[in-house]
Amino acid sequence: MSKTSKDDKQNLRSKFTGFALILIVAFSAYVLSLFDFFQGLELKLYDLNYQLRGPIDITNSEIAVVALDQPTFDSLSFPFDRRYYGQAVTNLKAYGAKYVVFDILLTSAGPSPASDSALYQAVEDAGNVVLCGTATRIYQAGLAKPIVYLTPPYPTIRPPSTIWGMITDFHDPDGVVRRYPLMLSVKDSVYLSLGLKVFAHRQGYSKGDLEQMPNGDVHYAGISIPRQLDSTTTLLNYAGPAGTFPTYSFIDVVNGTYDYAALAATLSEEEKAVLAAAGMDDILKDNPFKDKIVLIGASSEDLQDNKYTPFFSAKYPRKTPGVEVHANALQMFIDGSMIRAVNFWFIVAGVLLISFLTYTTGRHVAHWSGIVVATAVVIAILVGSAYLFLAHHLWLREMPLLLTAALGYPANLLYRFIQSQKEKAMIRGMFAQYVPKGYVQQLIQNPDMLKLGGERRRMTMLFSDIAGFSTHSEKLTPEELVALLNEYLTAMTRVVFANDGIVDKYEGDLVMAEFGAPIWNPNHAAQGCRTGLGMQRKLAELRLKWRSEGKFELRCRVGINTGDVIVGNMGSEEKFDYTVMGDAVNLASRLEGANKEYKTEIMIGHNTWLDVKDQFVTRPLDLLKVMGKHESVPVYELLAEKPEELPAEKLKVIEIYNQGITFYRAAKFAEAKECFEQALQVDPTDSPSQVYVGRCELYIANPPGENWDGVWTMQSK
Repeated sequence: MSKTSKDDKQNLRSKFTGFALILIVAFSAYVLSLFDFFQGLELKLYDLNYQLRGPIDITNSEIAVVALDQPTFDSLSFPFDRRYYGQAVTNLKAYGAKYVVFDILLTSAGPSPASDSALYQAVEDAGNVVLCGTATRIYQAGLAKPIVYLTPPYPTIRPPSTIWGMITDFHDPDGVVRRYPLMLSVKDSVYLSLGLKVFAHRQGYSKGDLEQMPNGDVHYAGISIPRQLDSTTTLLNYAGPAGTFPTYSFIDVVNGTYDYAALAATLSEEEKAVLAAAGMDDILKDNPFKDKIVLIGASSEDLQDNKYTPFFSAKYPRKTPGVEVHANALQMFIDGSMIRAVNFWFIVAGVLLISFLTYTTGRHVAHWSGIVVATAVVIAILVGSAYLFLAHHLWLREMPLLLTAALGYPANLLYRFIQSQKEKAMIRGMFAQYVPKGYVQQLIQNPDMLKLGGERRRMTMLFSDIAGFSTHSEKLTPEELVALLNEYLTAMTRVVFANDGIVDKYEGDLVMAEFGAPIWNPNHAAQGCRTGLGMQRKLAELRLKWRSEGKFELRCRVGINTGDVIVGNMGSEEKFDYTVMGDAVNLASRLEGANKEYKTEIMIGHNTWLDVKDQFVTRPLDLLKVMGKHESVPVYELLAEKPEELPAEKLKVIEIYNQGITFYRAAKFAEAKECFEQALQVDPTDSPSQVYVGRCELYIANPPGENWDGVWTMQSK
């Protein structure tokens, strides 16, 4: 098979894998969004739109509310005599109300036939009253649907010509009322909800069927109403929180408080003149109910008809009376301001688009750029959703889109990690031929070393890793990557062997080496330090070569630690490796990564420093607590084997820096900062001094307290 054919197959396989990953992320995100937890978050995001929008102006609304409030309960004994309802109807009719709508269930006979008769007569005389009924659903085993029993207003209070609508409590699982019922089917009849019934009569629709539109809307009384998935409700566009609609006390209506014509008759001409001068003479000519649709319902907590709505929050801590829910629905029908959910297929398209976007950007940009893109997508979804709701009354289900953005990047990262691990495994296999001669000699002389097992021994471990290897590897073809790593690892391995070390393993660009086994050498700490310095010198030479060839100029970090470990053949009887195990090994690995915190090249542990402090040039870096460790360890930067190898300026920097460290650990941060800044004046590129200037500024602004021990905790490996 030709190389071109292999490349074509590899490209096809890569494209298929990418396409599959896009679909998997999209499908997973959508399914996950259906879980109760994310459904709850979806509803909270929906509510947030109302918090952002705030109440709308309904100054010119034709709706008013008469509330059975606490003053009413204080004045009248409950249950109220139905004569009071009749008196309210009579007074509101006299005030010029267009409709009087009851959000009070009167579905049974009252305690007094005379009271029922009085209410009946008032309703009949007014001719503009809308009553309400309800329905009871009974679920029985074996039946797919519940049995619905209709409960209309009681005949003794409802004249035959009086219209009525259904009231049904629809709330979401979190108890918030976001939807409004449109209709209820009982047998072969359809009964309209109270709000829709009143709106229809306002529009002159006393009869007529609801027309089902192809897009799923209900067309009735001249408007199209979008339905939710249950087909019987629509999203409520709330005008505002509790108290948005003008509300008046039921007891004041019963007592005739708003009979301004009667009030005017009791005033003298001088009093009328005072009102006119104050611009208040209109109150003698009109009342708040003239030409209004007046809804009567409970607002007192005693009747337990107050609801949680999307506006309920710390800013609006009052629950909304149920009668105001009907008022909001009626206002929405009158204004034609229904909330419409974005079409399901647009959501699907959005999920696929976002999955594709996160995949493609994740494949072609650096890791941090992928995070930026994912964050930007999330912000765009949130802003776009708010805009659609506020400007166009469109509700965009955000959770499928947000979850796609959240899953897309880590899924792509995992895919890249798996691919990277495959490449590293391939490269490690290619370099398996590098076995130290000393190790081979030991095996020839002592065949028993091939048996499983190990011994405790004090040794020095070295870990080295290329800085930013993933970023470099993404920009190279596999062939270029292998060639570059071949050259790098060969050079590093030779440095290890030159100092009698063992290359334990390669993991892609990582090199793990040990000193002090299998052939014992008491100077293993010095061997490890010479290896680290030799690696950096050799890499500096390679960078000059790579620069002339136009290649990447790699840099590596080295971590070195000394301690007691178990060394020997580890694994199974069929396959094993000669390696080391123990906390000292783990710490050496952590020190390699910790270089990133200080932008240093070689970091050594305290035990190593104790062994080599008189042979090498070092400086203290920190009292460090690395991930996975409960105790802090002193760590040091390894700079050179002899002072003569360093420029005079660097030696001066080290001297000033050491003074700064002394002040820093004594919690004298101002003095320490001054020293580190002096060091930077000598060498502005001295990274540890830069780090400590920032630390000192932090602690000067936020003193750490008397118990501060100088320990710095690493938050990453």
